[in-house]
Amino acid sequence: MKDKDKDKSKEQLIRELKASRRKINEFEEAERDRHIEESIYGTLESSVRAGIYIVQDGKIRFVNHYVSNFLGYSVEDIIGKDPISFVHPHDRKMVKENAKKMLRGERLSSYEFRSLAKDGSMHWIEEIVRPTEYEGRAAALGNMMEVTERVKSREKQKELETVEVSILAAIPHAVIGLRDRRIIFANHGVQAVFGWNEAELIGKSTKILYRTEEDYEKMADLYSKLRRQKTVGTEFPCRRKDGADIECMVSASRIGERLKEKNIVITYEDITEREKAKTELEHSREQLRNLSIHLQSVREKESARIARELHDELGQLLTALNMDLVMLGRKIPRDQVALIERAESTIKLVDVTMNTLKRIYMDLRPGMLDHLGLPAAVRWQAEDFQKRSGIKCRLTIEPEEISIDTDLSTTIFRIFQETLTNIMRHAEATKVNVSLKRTKKKIDLVVRDNGKGISEEELGKIDSFGLIGIRERAYSWGGTVMISGQTGKGTTVKVHIPYEKNGDRR
Repeated sequence: MKDKDKDKSKEQLIRELKASRRKINEFEEAERDRHIEESIYGTLESSVRAGIYIVQDGKIRFVNHYVSNFLGYSVEDIIGKDPISFVHPHDRKMVKENAKKMLRGERLSSYEFRSLAKDGSMHWIEEIVRPTEYEGRAAALGNMMEVTERVKSREKQKELETVEVSILAAIPHAVIGLRDRRIIFANHGVQAVFGWNEAELIGKSTKILYRTEEDYEKMADLYSKLRRQKTVGTEFPCRRKDGADIECMVSASRIGERLKEKNIVITYEDITEREKAKTELEHSREQLRNLSIHLQSVREKESARIARELHDELGQLLTALNMDLVMLGRKIPRDQVALIERAESTIKLVDVTMNTLKRIYMDLRPGMLDHLGLPAAVRWQAEDFQKRSGIKCRLTIEPEEISIDTDLSTTIFRIFQETLTNIMRHAEATKVNVSLKRTKKKIDLVVRDNGKGISEEELGKIDSFGLIGIRERAYSWGGTVMISGQTGKGTTVKVHIPYEKNGDRR
């Protein structure tokens, strides 16, 4: 009996020992779990890289310092609050819906919303919500990051893109972007310039914008220059969708500092009508110049004819009249003093008339220009100018004899006449230096005065017919005129006209 009682006591002791060991193990596991949990929450609480919070029964039960820092509240102020109270009123409905979907597993991606800090400032938050347990009961774990700068940057980028799109839409010219010779974008202007819808061009080669393969390769060669420079441009023939040929001003710029990525922006401006108008204007100007040349030629011939008639007919009549008056004066008796004085006065009047007539026909057409050549006519004109104006005129002619076409001689002489006339009327000069030179290919006429000078405004006046006449006379021979001056330092007129030895080159 005693042995049986001993066995029972021994078994009971073993059971009690096992029960105690289980309790010890359970206590150790609980204590270990508690340390792990404390470690985890301690780590979450001290995290400075992400916001962590736990919501249970609609209230915040746990929050780390990251959240309290950007909200401006202490952790104690946040605990126990409804998390939705920290969300911008306009975003609360959206946040509730997205949080519920995440807790049900219907949404996996994060969402963004606006949060209000204690000082009233707004912060953008990116958040993920997942179901969890807290102190043995169901809860929601929130993981958030402040992304205010990222959102602002994204919005700024959108604004810039909107502005870029608006700018492209406002440009009346065609603008396309290329990558590896393929169109990657186009604006509305391609419709007006080429007749293509922008969507039709995406992914295509720019070959469809040119007339031939050769034209396409020429433009490709032009774009290759973008390796060395930022922008290139040229006028180039293009072709519309309907097959019509147009003339375009083409400008290309590389995107970025290098052409390695092969990204290019090209602008096409349709200048067909402008070029047509330009051609028509040039044609009209050429016609007017030809008419002016013709009228000048006719006027010179008419002046020469009138000069000859004045010299040959009226000059002879006055000469004969002068001789008759001299002979008549000799026959008047010496005692007829009044008649003698009247005869002498009449003879002087005829002399004055003959000098006036000579000046008139010399102005119309200096006979020495036809008979003695350009140098003699220029010398006579310079001497006459000096006598009439009192302005000292120094003349240099190289070589002494210049033999050129008669019409060209007349043109240079008239330019010289008009230049001296302008000096006498406007320059207020005391001295003029004149240089007339013939080189192998051109005639150079340079006239410098020491007068008050000429301004850019005076040079550009539309009623400066003297200057216009000088330029047009030189232009009719393919020459150039350069007029420059400084206030108080005089004016210089330089005329360069090419010539050919074998007569009229026109």
